[in-house]
Amino acid sequence: MSYIRSSVILSFGNFKEAALYFDRVLPINLGRMRGDSEVGDVMVGYPEEVPSVALSHLIDGVEGNRKNHSHATRIFEVVDEHWTDFSKSISPYATLSGSSEHCDPEKEYQKFLNAYFTDAALPNELPIRSIVTKYANGIGFKDYSVAIPFSGNGEVSAPAITLSNLNLIDASQADWEQIIEIRKDVQSSKQLTRLKLFIHENFNNKPLTYIEDDLSRSIDNYEQACKKFGFKTLTSSLSMLLDAKSLQSAVGTGLVAGLFGGPIVGSLTAASIELGKVAINIAEKRHEMKSWQDGHELAYLFKTNENFK
Repeated sequence: MSYIRSSVILSFGNFKEAALYFDRVLPINLGRMRGDSEVGDVMVGYPEEVPSVALSHLIDGVEGNRKNHSHATRIFEVVDEHWTDFSKSISPYATLSGSSEHCDPEKEYQKFLNAYFTDAALPNELPIRSIVTKYANGIGFKDYSVAIPFSGNGEVSAPAITLSNLNLIDASQADWEQIIEIRKDVQSSKQLTRLKLFIHENFNNKPLTYIEDDLSRSIDNYEQACKKFGFKTLTSSLSMLLDAKSLQSAVGTGLVAGLFGGPIVGSLTAASIELGKVAINIAEKRHEMKSWQDGHELAYLFKTNENFK
């Protein structure tokens, strides 16, 4: 199957993880909104809340300005211009707007999910997926994928969709500022592209269970290689030190000269040169290790998880 980049997605949940794999993310439900003095922002969305400064970046890549709250204004406009009409259009299928006093938000959201999964179409009403498409297109999401809860042994083709279903990155404890920084980082972007290509080339149309097992093997191989590489770096440096005959002779000469009150400057210079070679060797090995890690197909996963620790 042809490569599907899937840089734009409509998300039913797990917004943080979706934000790590897709350029643009639109939460399906923007019907909940409240101010949070601790965060210093307006929190939007259900079943998860996203600060408007982050939601602005998810929708079209524009970073919010916390000084003038321009991001909050933009999100208000999106809700007013698009969400209001959307919530009215889907009211025959589920009630996503209104206070908790008049509806059970969890129950109504599940009704909405069930209707979308079955592509419900009530008499004299637009099919629910057509309503969602109209809503997405109105905000500027044209060629998009849809992230839905997925389990079992089914096959998925889009690399980013595959990754978002594997739970390889635990972003639950990460804050949105961390996630936005990763989205803005050029090297992370390149590593994510490399990861998507790796998934497509090696696991296209493979069952998720197979992908999980094979990626677990790759991760284990990576960790073992890191340990082995680190050990070799140490032993090679020690070998250089032990095999430095000129260093040993220089130190020996210095000791003899010292016993007889002679100069030892020359011998110390020789020792410094050899020790410098050891330091250079260690630095080269570390650089080689860093280059290998940064260029690894799974580097995006390793680096992102490390950032969230």
